[in-house]
Amino acid sequence: MDQHVNMELVQQRALLYLLNFLKQKHYRFTVITPLSHERIFMRKQNLPNELRNLKDIFGWNLPFYPQDLDQRLFLILKNAHLIRIENQQWLSLVRVASLDDQLFIHSAFPTVETDAVFFGPDTYRFHYHLKQYLLTQPQTVKRSVELCCGASPVAIAVARLFPETTEIFTADINPKALFYSQINKKFLGIDNIFPIHSNLFSALEGDFDLIFANPPYLMDLHERQYRHGGNTLDGTDLSFNILTEGIKRLTPQGTLFLYTGIAISQDGNKFLQAVDHWMQHYPDFKYSYEEIDPDVFGEELEQPAYQHIERIAIVLVKLSAA
Repeated sequence: MDQHVNMELVQQRALLYLLNFLKQKHYRFTVITPLSHERIFMRKQNLPNELRNLKDIFGWNLPFYPQDLDQRLFLILKNAHLIRIENQQWLSLVRVASLDDQLFIHSAFPTVETDAVFFGPDTYRFHYHLKQYLLTQPQTVKRSVELCCGASPVAIAVARLFPETTEIFTADINPKALFYSQINKKFLGIDNIFPIHSNLFSALEGDFDLIFANPPYLMDLHERQYRHGGNTLDGTDLSFNILTEGIKRLTPQGTLFLYTGIAISQDGNKFLQAVDHWMQHYPDFKYSYEEIDPDVFGEELEQPAYQHIERIAIVLVKLSAA
């Protein structure tokens, strides 16, 4: 067997063991913004001689000693190369978050790798607003896709809430995101989710009753996949592409539900201007644009790419036939 495939199987078993272990211990952890996480991390790290608990190790990603962790779990994670030693202590290479009282694997803090799989406050907001929208819809969604799915927590939550959904594809360009998606769906016993490696719609066939997405929307200097949304539209190039490609892949009664961040400058909103202009070519479609949070990720305004930006807002865009 190929060595890479073999290690992937070892890691899959180890991560499923970890999730089941944490479930038995009634583990819960809510992920916060990276800046807030760093503050708590530093506070906890500076406490002398404190034993680490499960939230410290797999939530806050604090360094720990082997005796802080169940020994069988420690050995399983060590053999799967899911923990590493640093300055005589160990660090988990994954993090576990809870959403709707279910547990999900994603990347450890800090998410500095180019292929990091992010889970954060946007995940909770996206899930809440999508759920509220779907609960008000009279029609059953049979075939749907989540683009830029990450570890697929929102798609999995939708599948659990609406079991009558036949197919939910979860698409991402990042292989690690799809690996975590497979583990998360397997752990929760979800059979109608199908992770697929795809650059937006490139590997997807057919039309969809629901297309939903929470894509990267920042201008990231290092162009990390989970953050960078492009520079032309101040971080929203990817969000705009989801609209322009997605409108062609909707069933007659289908809806595209986009959750994204918008960088607004003193000259206005490039994304909204681009959408208004583009929609003139689609008179048979309608869209709504709703700002749900006027100010997020304020620390990004200190970055060189944001010197012309006044604020970053969170918006919902819904697109459907008129």
